[in-house]
Amino acid sequence: MEEPVLRLPDLSKPFEVHTDASDFAIGGVLMQDGHPLAFESRKLNDTERRYTVQEKEMTAVVHCLRTWRHYLLGSQFVVKTDNVATSYFQSQQKLSPKQARWQDFLAEFDYKLEYKQGKTNVVADALSRKAVLAAVTQPQSSLMQRIREGLLHDPQAKSLLELVKDGKTRRFWLDDGILYATGKRIYVPRWDNLRRELLKECHDSKWAGHPGTHRTLALMSEAYYWPQMREDVDSFVRTCLVCQQDKTLQKQPGGLLEPLLVPTRPWESLSMDFIVSLPKSEGCGSILVVVDRFTKYATFIPAPADCNAEEAARLFLKHVVKYWGIPKSIISDRDTRFTGKLWTELFRLLGSQLNFSTSFHPQTDGQTERVNALLELYLRHYVSANQRDWAKLLDVAQFSYNLQQSESTGSSPFELATGQQPITPNTVVSGYTGSSPAAYKTAKEWQVTNELARAQLEKATRKMKKWADKHRRDVVFQPGDLVFVKLNPSQHKSLEIAQSIVEEI
Repeated sequence: MEEPVLRLPDLSKPFEVHTDASDFAIGGVLMQDGHPLAFESRKLNDTERRYTVQEKEMTAVVHCLRTWRHYLLGSQFVVKTDNVATSYFQSQQKLSPKQARWQDFLAEFDYKLEYKQGKTNVVADALSRKAVLAAVTQPQSSLMQRIREGLLHDPQAKSLLELVKDGKTRRFWLDDGILYATGKRIYVPRWDNLRRELLKECHDSKWAGHPGTHRTLALMSEAYYWPQMREDVDSFVRTCLVCQQDKTLQKQPGGLLEPLLVPTRPWESLSMDFIVSLPKSEGCGSILVVVDRFTKYATFIPAPADCNAEEAARLFLKHVVKYWGIPKSIISDRDTRFTGKLWTELFRLLGSQLNFSTSFHPQTDGQTERVNALLELYLRHYVSANQRDWAKLLDVAQFSYNLQQSESTGSSPFELATGQQPITPNTVVSGYTGSSPAAYKTAKEWQVTNELARAQLEKATRKMKKWADKHRRDVVFQPGDLVFVKLNPSQHKSLEIAQSIVEEI
């Protein structure tokens, strides 16, 4: 006997969808040749619990077909339900508006409804009665109820509701008392300070991290919508007191910009830097910052104050290599002896016997310096008065940074690194889960996204050089020239300014 573990679908074989509904939940299973491919279940909301038995069964059918639409669309399949009346739904003459919407949705599919006795529909029946277990870990929020109430008080929202009821708009629709806009975004009415509270959540909270206007708007637009949202976000960010107090002054360096070549794939080329001279926090006194130059994905690693190359290699393996693999190149403004020792120790930790050599390339892309500035700004926002709890903030800081949309790639680091945006408090509270595309479709879309990101990176690099060079002067040093090298006194305690002689390399 073969164990009923899930397996991948065979698109050359017909599908079967088995569904069932109970008084409080619905469930279903997608099958081929009697073998399960996917399971699905959810609770019924308060409105759905008042449905008739037939309507609950049809809710299960519609929900399962919507969940597995990417598998079922364009293929013939059978839907099996244990309610006799439901099996005649396709030929039903008189329909309520709700049933008419269902039938309109089901018209997209080439399917046949069949009756299956309840005692043989055991899998779907069990799933429809397991909602209590699923509900244990589902966060509850009063936000949705406040939004429902606010729709009745906002004049603009009431006008939109009239258009929806009259069928005069496709940009908005009503579901369970919530008004949705294109992209499954919740319409937030102007009522009871709702909009400002959501702005605070997507800007002030630790997971958001006080981003700028562009990134705050991107976070808001994932889950919410209201007219003139851009103007409201811009006004909120510009008047944020914390941002005004903690922002860093930007100073343009000298010399023309020499940008590096754009990597061809994620995790091929990384930049690395340290934030040092920090107050002791959980035994650490510095932060190792590693940034993938393609996806812009950043990793923030607490490190000892005097972190040597061997310790850096151990941290690099633990926090980067074991998840993403070994990069082809690491860019750092540290001494070449440091990076050489790091590579040697990394290969030793991996148990490799291969010999390699490192070559000196005096270059930097400034990527980690910019990330360092953003991280330091984040820590200033949320660190306590004694500044000794910064290590506890690094995980949330990393989450916050990587979900922000990058202006150079047009996508967030999370999206480019993993193929999708992570679930945030916004999506949990709003209850929106989205659909799960097929694996092959996801892989194809991920490839296209990365190709677009590379094109965007090349375009952004050219634009950055053109803009930066306007604010720089071309400085040419000749061998033998005396120059001043400005050092950070906190990193080089014995010197503040050093005099050096230019040597030809």
